Amino acid sequence: MTLMRWTVLSCAALLAACASGRGGGENEPIRALLSADALMFVGFDADGDLSTGATEVEAGIAREFTRADSNRDGALTPIEFQNWANVVLGGGQMGPFRLDFDRNVDNSITREEFESEIRGRVRDYDADENGVLARSEFVRRVGQARPPSERPQPATPFPTPRQ
Repeated sequence: MTLMRWTVLSCAALLAACASGRGGGENEPIRALLSADALMFVGFDADGDLSTGATEVEAGIAREFTRADSNRDGALTPIEFQNWANVVLGGGQMGPFRLDFDRNVDNSITREEFESEIRGRVRDYDADENGVLARSEFVRRVGQARPPSERPQPATPFPTPRQ
């Protein structure tokens, strides 16, 4: 079994364990999210020490840009990005999205834009700011869904259609 497959399965098991566990004194279920970009960062762990350091991040960024830039012109077209996202992120619906990378919206993601977005996401995950991404930093707990609340009526109700 490849390291990447093992890592993805481990993350899925971790997510399932978090989602089915019980938390707090009120026995409320713990809900957790694991993002597609977190799976990519797990894949950057080249030495298998279950953490992703700065050197591994930089090597991973270079490897992923090379993988994405299929025509080797130094920039990603929307189709190249979508193909990369399908393979690496599990689909374009998971995020990060193309426009997260293409901030100037010129339909071309340069190496600089790609690297900048990935590094920004690394900083977002690095909760303890030690320059190393631990597995625990990838899992985000979210609160239990709130019960629906009654919505206030608009000040001027919309006219009802005539029959």
